[in-house]
Amino acid sequence: LGGRARGRRVAVGSGLACGGLRLRFIRSGRLRLRRRGPGLLLLLLAGLHRRRARLEAEAAASPDDGALAELAAAQRELAETYAAYVRLMRSSDRIDFGDQVSLALRLLREHPAVLAEERQRYRYILVDEFQDTNHAQWELVKLLASEHGNVTVVGDDDQSIYRFRGAALGNILGFREAYPKATSVVLVDNYRSRQPILDAAHRLIRHNDPDRLEAREGLDKRLKARAKFGRAEPDGGPIQHVGYTTGSEEADAVAERIRTSIAAGRRPGDHAILVRGNRDADAYIRALNLARVPWRFSGTAGLYRQPEVRLLISFLRAVNDPDDSISVYDLATGEIFGLSPADVTLAMNRARRRRSSLVVALREAVDHPEESPFGIRAIEVVQRLIASLDAHRALSSERSCGELLYHFISSSGWLARLAREARETGEERIANVARFFDIVRRQGGLLRDDRLPFLVAQIDTLIETGDDPSTADADPDEGDAVHVLTYHKAKGLEFGVVFLVGLVPDRFPGRDRPDALELPDELLRAPVTTGDEQHTAEERRLFYVGMTRAREELVMTWARDYGGRRARSVSQFVTEALDLPPATPPETVRPNPGEQLARHAGATEPAAPAHPRPALGDRPLWLSYGQVNDYLDCPAKYRYGHVLRIPTPVSHQMVYGKALHAAVQAFHRRQLAGRPMQEDEVHAALDAAWESVGFLTREHEEARRAAAHEAVSRFWAEQQRDPAQPVAVEQDFTVALGADRLRGRYDRVDRDDAGRVVITDYKSSDVRDLATANRRARESLQLQIYALAHEAEHGTLPDELALHFLESGVVGRTEPSERRLATAQQKLGLVADGVRAGRFEANPSAMRCGYCPFREICPDASR
Repeated sequence: LGGRARGRRVAVGSGLACGGLRLRFIRSGRLRLRRRGPGLLLLLLAGLHRRRARLEAEAAASPDDGALAELAAAQRELAETYAAYVRLMRSSDRIDFGDQVSLALRLLREHPAVLAEERQRYRYILVDEFQDTNHAQWELVKLLASEHGNVTVVGDDDQSIYRFRGAALGNILGFREAYPKATSVVLVDNYRSRQPILDAAHRLIRHNDPDRLEAREGLDKRLKARAKFGRAEPDGGPIQHVGYTTGSEEADAVAERIRTSIAAGRRPGDHAILVRGNRDADAYIRALNLARVPWRFSGTAGLYRQPEVRLLISFLRAVNDPDDSISVYDLATGEIFGLSPADVTLAMNRARRRRSSLVVALREAVDHPEESPFGIRAIEVVQRLIASLDAHRALSSERSCGELLYHFISSSGWLARLAREARETGEERIANVARFFDIVRRQGGLLRDDRLPFLVAQIDTLIETGDDPSTADADPDEGDAVHVLTYHKAKGLEFGVVFLVGLVPDRFPGRDRPDALELPDELLRAPVTTGDEQHTAEERRLFYVGMTRAREELVMTWARDYGGRRARSVSQFVTEALDLPPATPPETVRPNPGEQLARHAGATEPAAPAHPRPALGDRPLWLSYGQVNDYLDCPAKYRYGHVLRIPTPVSHQMVYGKALHAAVQAFHRRQLAGRPMQEDEVHAALDAAWESVGFLTREHEEARRAAAHEAVSRFWAEQQRDPAQPVAVEQDFTVALGADRLRGRYDRVDRDDAGRVVITDYKSSDVRDLATANRRARESLQLQIYALAHEAEHGTLPDELALHFLESGVVGRTEPSERRLATAQQKLGLVADGVRAGRFEANPSAMRCGYCPFREICPDASR
């Protein structure tokens, strides 16, 4: 980017993030969308109602056509449900993921001044993964680039695999229609795979012609292998195709082949088994267990089915409803309490005879041990279970759901066990627990009252309606286990040896299943993708993605018998990729009883220990100031918080600081918009950001809230005396650290008439004297990072750095110095090197560990 673009900031974000860039115009109060404007949601709703009316009219004209009447009723239900959804969203002042793009698009369409400013701001636009964009995102890009036309898109139509998410393949296929003078650059150098793998993948995908860019525009997209490999090609060649008699034989053979490969020197994590659906993974997980091969599963769904997450859900249900015997059973027999199923069955039988609940029977066993069928150890376990349920039921009336759940896993010792397990054998289970905590906290924030009865009802509703979040993401750099994952999860990853398994018709390509709620054709912007050919083309692109995940070896397997009534033949995709004759039609065979039983066995826990996470090597690393500070404080703390992402309770200090920052931010945003806040409005912003969690008592919360309001009043009065307007508020920045990146955000940047720049960071801590404030400013690594970021972006250091302590109004000031900046760079390099090398040794001390949120689970903590 030369000329006028030199030195300009580069904004990087996901499609949703970039779609919401200028929604801050609305938040700041500079403008509002017209309440009754033709938003995309309302247009969609209107279309649904028109479709419903037309179908109802046709059904009335043909009263004997039952199918038409049923379709009209379904469309009426869809329209009414969507209308209710829109009303609920608007009445609660919330938006969903799609709104982030659609509202930004509406903003630019309705406000030419905003569009002009955005065009000036983003004069050069690059869109990566363009084949995955939807219609609204494409319209947004065209609006922003309509004046200057400086737009570059990067994508591969052969890897468009997200039609179910709304991705429109027509965007990349029709790009030249929108920009007929665009220059095409074909990237054909491949630094991942061996040439035979690339050639086979190209043979496969050409069966999607003529609806590909290569065929449409006369391009040559044949990839050329440029990678160097330290191993010779395997005896059978880089690509192998193996058929088996039964599905279990196939799974066992794949597991044995991986075991042999590991014995020959490959890392377990160098292998991946790609399955078409989550359920297809079970047979291979069982086989890996029998072969004593460690594995990790990463699917597109299934979080709620993981044992560690199911245990947490059972705990929430059991505390909420003592008579929920199923949840009490799951909790009692789970790994935290470990009561034997035989003992619980005795209690269940007693409860059934007396027509009472399981928890009543367990209480009777504790209260009258002489009449109990339990042994001494079982009674002790039941006592702990009952005490835990009672204690947490009492806590549930005063704690948020996240706090309650955290108290349970920490007080039971289970969180500490998970942390040890993560260090010794692998991180998957604690990562799934962390993901569930994110859901609990997010759903709690949506509830009218973040209390247990409402959360349990919400989670039950989510599960009943089909919500099934994905498990923890796969990490190809975790070399301690074989990766079992779906094709969609594998996109963007690569492995030394890849097994594509279960390659038979109706599995791959799978059957084309209609959406549960189909939108009318006239409401779809992209061409309607119906019919077997369109579905098969999408499946073929997914198979292409799977093939190109392999670096050195690609093994494709299938079996004739998976327990059904008909023999299976090999998938057409295998014959297309390897240029084989079409498969012969299968004959009818007698179902294999063993295969039918094996399908019901279910997957089991990993049978072999894994190894610790390896070093990151040369992979780029992104760090924030908080991560840097945690690593310098204690590398083990960094690992617990940012690698394992162990959930921690919300502290009252966090609530206090977040609310103060939100009030100050709201004040400055309105100041920038030319609509200064009155004092009562700043207090309202504080109250809106306040959360009643983490406080010791209600009196403690009231005292801290009063202190926060006092600080806000002082801040507002200071701003009235010195109404200097900042040039930037909450501005993101990125600093290069060699191959790594440090990202952060300035609280406030000022520039006076003489061009003097001051960067200020607001602090909620209580510093009352100027000398201490100045010392804190001089010693602040955060301010030194701000100075480095400003120099990297603008070519000059800021003139002054400041810490503004909101509780006292005292401002500590310093100037950047070369010595302190050099020290800061040295510390940043130390952190980057340590994280990359995987050095996470604890640095215990009484003071440091006393304030660490992980002190109860860290075996090295100073007691």
